[in-house]
Amino acid sequence: MQLLPRTIFSRIALLIATLLIINQTISFYSVSFYIIKPHWHQVVHLLASQVRVVFMDLEKEIPEEVSIAFADTTGIKVFKGNESNLPGLKRATYYENISEEMSAALGSPTEVKLEEDVETFAWVKAPGFEDTWVRLPLAQFEHKFPIRLLIYLSVISILSVVGGWAFTRQISRPIRRLQFAAREVGRGDVPGDLREEGASEMIGLTRAFNKMARDVHQLEADRTLLLAGVSHDLRTPITRIRLASEFLPESEADIREGIIRDTEDMDAIIQQFISYVRHGREEPCTWQEVNLLIEQVADSANAPSRLQLELTPVPKMKIRALGFKRLVGNLIQNSLKYSTGRVWVSTRVQHKTLILNIYDEGDGIEESKLEELFEPFKRGDEARGGNGSGLGLAIVRRIAEMHQGSVKMQNRAEGGLETIVTIPLEPFKESTTQFFSEEDDSGAEFS
Repeated sequence: MQLLPRTIFSRIALLIATLLIINQTISFYSVSFYIIKPHWHQVVHLLASQVRVVFMDLEKEIPEEVSIAFADTTGIKVFKGNESNLPGLKRATYYENISEEMSAALGSPTEVKLEEDVETFAWVKAPGFEDTWVRLPLAQFEHKFPIRLLIYLSVISILSVVGGWAFTRQISRPIRRLQFAAREVGRGDVPGDLREEGASEMIGLTRAFNKMARDVHQLEADRTLLLAGVSHDLRTPITRIRLASEFLPESEADIREGIIRDTEDMDAIIQQFISYVRHGREEPCTWQEVNLLIEQVADSANAPSRLQLELTPVPKMKIRALGFKRLVGNLIQNSLKYSTGRVWVSTRVQHKTLILNIYDEGDGIEESKLEELFEPFKRGDEARGGNGSGLGLAIVRRIAEMHQGSVKMQNRAEGGLETIVTIPLEPFKESTTQFFSEEDDSGAEFS
């Protein structure tokens, strides 16, 4: 079970919040035990002294005029009766802890109730006198737990939490920028240099990431130029071989046809190399009817008897049309080539995502090798046979990831292989800069 949050922001925020709560708890109990409690003990003992004086009046029957003068001077009065005939006592609240402290101070069990109205009074039941209560004014006493202290601690806690949240967000923003930029670099995009700001460690990390992204982009460009140049230069001798084979005599027709097939295979492999290197990233995104593109690819496959479409309504999507058609075409050709039965192509929409299914009636692939099929130069020849460069499915995965989607293969229980492509319906973000500018929460900025 995951106890800690997964994100750095949440973990730092939880740590700061925990420390603040511990700090405020310690502060509250420190103030309560070392300031409020001693002060309250002093108030209780003062009240106990005043109550003892009143008890002396009750026990020794001091003259009435003296008692009246004492009451007028101190505001302390004695009442006889229960709550029903003493309105002030009826409104008063019983406090167990104060009663215990007062009983200890007086040396005899008693009850203490506080009447909190315009003025505050303490009602103390006279020990040994039935239904006799002493009312003492407590102008300086407000509540059992001082409201001002609670307000102060609450405000400090809120301000501390807000400050901790802002501090944590400031730390996590550069990390989120690196996360999004790394994702774009992994897809082959050029996000641009991230702004170097924040703590010194984060500046160093951002600087290293910017250099790495530039190196990766340069390496990609060099590889593209190399493969494109090699592929282009290879086509010239292949074309000469193809033309030379046309002049072979009819007696060597079999040799001529074999040479033509080989040159066509070589040209197709070279075209796959070029497609893998470029994979349509330079093509702009436009709003397209996905089902219409699939129908066009199916028509060009020239296999109406084997290919069956099961397309459901799909809203327009902002995609790279040629790249998407290449994705569908590679998958259809792969299924037609490596299976002997029918091939089905279906589309549906689920949770704002396009789900494209292509499945056949072939022999399937070993489960351990399914993921390897999407790696460059990997083929499932051992299970399904066939030739090729092994780049077709690698191109499919690149195009799917270019559209922020995914692709996977699995064996069907009925037999055959099923390919599942998922692509979000939301408009595709063409660059990291645009993506970050639309995501306010990420706080991503580029220089």
